[in-house]
Amino acid sequence: MRFFLVLGILFCFVSTPVNAYPQDQYDACKLSANSNPAVNNLPESSIDDFCDCALTAILDEGKSDKVSANECARKTLNN
Repeated sequence: MRFFLVLGILFCFVSTPVNAYPQDQYDACKLSANSNPAVNNLPESSIDDFCDCALTAILDEGKSDKVSANECARKTLNN
């Protein structure tokens, strides 16, 4: 019984995060953002953060596309 308890606790600490949005939508977001001349000089990590933020807000939280994109752009791209 202890074995299963320890195993369960380990799974809680070792599990990887899972996003509800599909990988192809994330890739499409990155491709679209990279084609925008306004973000040419931004680090790739900022674009990654933007896409993660926007897709999470839109798909996971049910927020509107435009509002989510603007909010996430302010949070992640204007550093």
